[in-house]
Amino acid sequence: MAETDQGRPLAPVRVHPRSDDEEKALKTMNRRRKIKLCGCVTAILLLLLVIVIVILAFTVFKVKDPKVTTNEIQLTNFGVNLVQIPTPQVKINMTMVVNMSIKNDNIASIKLGNSTTTVYYRGITVADAVIPPGLVKAKKTTRLNVTIEVMADRLVSSPNLLGDVVQGEMVMNTYSIIPGRVKILFIKKHVEMKMNCTMTINISKRGIENMTCTHKVKL
Repeated sequence: MAETDQGRPLAPVRVHPRSDDEEKALKTMNRRRKIKLCGCVTAILLLLLVIVIVILAFTVFKVKDPKVTTNEIQLTNFGVNLVQIPTPQVKINMTMVVNMSIKNDNIASIKLGNSTTTVYYRGITVADAVIPPGLVKAKKTTRLNVTIEVMADRLVSSPNLLGDVVQGEMVMNTYSIIPGRVKILFIKKHVEMKMNCTMTINISKRGIENMTCTHKVKL
């Protein structure tokens, strides 16, 4: 009996072929897995890109304040005459040159817009000068020379001029405002530079003394 059982052949293994629906379901499942994997990889890459951009925006690409300086103010033409007859009068002519510099520490250039420099004498506007647009290249310093013709009629209209001329000194102010724009990749910033200087003009020496300046930069 045992020999009969051992000699009996094994039943063949039946393989059930997959139906079309099963094949489609399997392909759909594999496709979804690939889409999910691609989506995860894309999301991770985008997150890393955002992190890198944020880091660069606050380090390398951060817009820095330009440094503005009033280097010197010179009188290139200056003359004062005190006329006594018939009444004391002052005749005056004055031309000054304001030398300024703008240092750009950014990795992009700064475009300068139309600017102005105004001269005041005891609160009276006695001169205006227009500074044309310009460019301060990246990591460079640009110098600006502004020539200003003082309007004598406005100057002599001040009731304090005669007394100041007799004392030998005149206190005047210059005020410059320079707008600009800097763009680093997608970061765009408008900048406004202001310079205010107070000086004493020594009439006998025909020169400027005791000049003090303040500078402000606003992004």
